[in-house]
Amino acid sequence: MFDTILQDVATRYGISLEKAKQLLGMLVAVIFNEKRGGPAGFVDLFRSQGLGDLIASWIGHGPNQPISPAQLQSVLGNDLIGHIAQRAGVDGSTASAAMSSMLPDVFNTLTEDGQIPVGSTIPERLHGYLGGIGDFMHSIGAGVIGAGAAAVGAAGAVGHKAADAVGNLGNRAAAATTGGNGSSGGSKWWPWLLLAALVALGLFLLSRCNKNPEPAATTTPAATTAEPAKPAEAASTLPRLQIDNQGGTVNVNGQLADADKTRLTTALTQTFGADAVKGDINVDASTAPAGWLDKLIALLPDLKAKGVKFAIDGDKVKIDLSGVPEGDRAALSDKIRDTFGAFEISGLYDKGAEALSKLKDGFSADDLVKALSLMGIRFETGKATITKDNMEILTKAADTIKRAPADTKIEVDGHTDNTGNAAANMKLSQERADAVVAKLKELGVTDGTLSAKGFGQDKPVADNGSEAGRAKNRRIEFVVAK
Repeated sequence: MFDTILQDVATRYGISLEKAKQLLGMLVAVIFNEKRGGPAGFVDLFRSQGLGDLIASWIGHGPNQPISPAQLQSVLGNDLIGHIAQRAGVDGSTASAAMSSMLPDVFNTLTEDGQIPVGSTIPERLHGYLGGIGDFMHSIGAGVIGAGAAAVGAAGAVGHKAADAVGNLGNRAAAATTGGNGSSGGSKWWPWLLLAALVALGLFLLSRCNKNPEPAATTTPAATTAEPAKPAEAASTLPRLQIDNQGGTVNVNGQLADADKTRLTTALTQTFGADAVKGDINVDASTAPAGWLDKLIALLPDLKAKGVKFAIDGDKVKIDLSGVPEGDRAALSDKIRDTFGAFEISGLYDKGAEALSKLKDGFSADDLVKALSLMGIRFETGKATITKDNMEILTKAADTIKRAPADTKIEVDGHTDNTGNAAANMKLSQERADAVVAKLKELGVTDGTLSAKGFGQDKPVADNGSEAGRAKNRRIEFVVAK
């Protein structure tokens, strides 16, 4: 089923096929981990890290979005990655890179009908990849899964030992027929009779390995009807939280796992003071861990700004800065974007979005491009991937472009700072401009309205000698196409 994937991983990362198979088996065990709620709980882990759209692309017919080793580490945690690496006999970076390479196709295969498997029972078609990892499955708390894997491995080991025993005795019997020197005697048939008996014994032992052990005798009366075991319930509820700072009084509510509530309550008290924190956070055992909690705790000092409202639900962030002094909104929005750039964020303050909102009907193409150029479009570092926090801003841009005068043509220009190779920067600036055009078209801008051009590091607007200057030079500009 996964032979091509295993061969590719072994070749790409310089490991043996056996180690690649072990990594795959442990990855399957993690997906079906009973204590995490099986595959459904695995999906919730991604959502809690702001990667819900990523894992959603693997369900059904794709195309599968790739996952980076760093993203996988953020979901599984460094401790689990390290444990898997040690068990497979590879270093941590190789384990995370190999598993991130395999995961999209593996999860897609498990959900090719568009349905997430229910429960935590590993499908029989995957049992062949679980050999030799029963101890790992037990160590992560896989429960029934781990026991099943161990039973399969134990039966296989006994079977091999029985076969080896028969083979060894058979060799001895064969040697006995020649007396060890090639001569035959009058008793040449008895060794073959012995061999036949040994073969029969071996087959008997093998058949016993494949049978379930007899239940131990007990004085408890036998149950009349056994109820089927119920699959573990998945952690199906996403963590959520709302923080409303009104005049220094911080109202908090939401729903978290118990340990997360304890950590957050401590952080809130330390940041705002015990007397200033009001409200309550519900605890529900079905709530997934808040993978964003560390980010939020780090952001709390910035949320001391009076009038700020902040809400997070799964992988979506909503803020309201209307009560924050206008001069502080841009800096606070940037801080939130720096912290939660992988999340969809609504309510951000953006100069471009504000300028677009002020355009009146009948605006000119020049007015439009001036407003568009004020947008702070962000990308993943060194890549042309537009971060998710841009979605609200780009949607506003697309809606406004669709209201532009007929036959308006706009050129989207990409620019970089001077860090790195000039040729690479030219390529990156073109790819980023192309990405913006593609996203705006996806959001409804008519084909043919936009074109893209990259200028690399050739047109700086600030000094590249400082980080602030380099940040200004990394930009997207819009001009009226001529």
